[in-house]
Amino acid sequence: MDFADNRLIPIFPLGRVVFPDSLFRLQIFEQRYLSMISEQLSKGQGFGVCLIKKGQEVGHPAVPFSMGTYVEIVDFEQSDAGILNISCLGKERFQINSLETLPDNLQTANISWLKPLESLTLPNEEDELRSLLMDLSQHPEVDIIEDPIKWNELGFVMERLTEFLPIQEQQKQAILETADLNMRQTILYKMLHWLKG
Repeated sequence: MDFADNRLIPIFPLGRVVFPDSLFRLQIFEQRYLSMISEQLSKGQGFGVCLIKKGQEVGHPAVPFSMGTYVEIVDFEQSDAGILNISCLGKERFQINSLETLPDNLQTANISWLKPLESLTLPNEEDELRSLLMDLSQHPEVDIIEDPIKWNELGFVMERLTEFLPIQEQQKQAILETADLNMRQTILYKMLHWLKG
């Protein structure tokens, strides 16, 4: 996929923050999203996920934060009750330039792609972060991609910890919006210290 240019994508406002490399599942039952997912699957494309700033996931269109993550659909299954279960993988961060609500209440956005985080190897002195992530990964509700190369990247480990720590979604959004790894690290350690205290 070419992330060089701006493009128009459908937006799925969600009650959680999604990062690049996040694995997550959604249950789709509203017609607007069933139609959207069907169309994106037919085109071999994904959609944008943004944390809800104001409103709810269902019903009237929610107001999303202006920065989110483009996700791809990696698996799907239709239940007998008509609910579509999809598995998604976060790919790249984006910034919303303009947002439009269509007649069926689906939202589309003109977005700009944001630069990926700097790729840094996790230093040995930060091995406690990897150990903490290993502990978290044993939880049955925690789903993390099994990629040895990724598990040695500082940005990947910090994003996975942020994703699963019991902190407010708005705090996770603040980290998503921070491109500087050093700043992310400082915020993460403050949160870990707060949780331990």
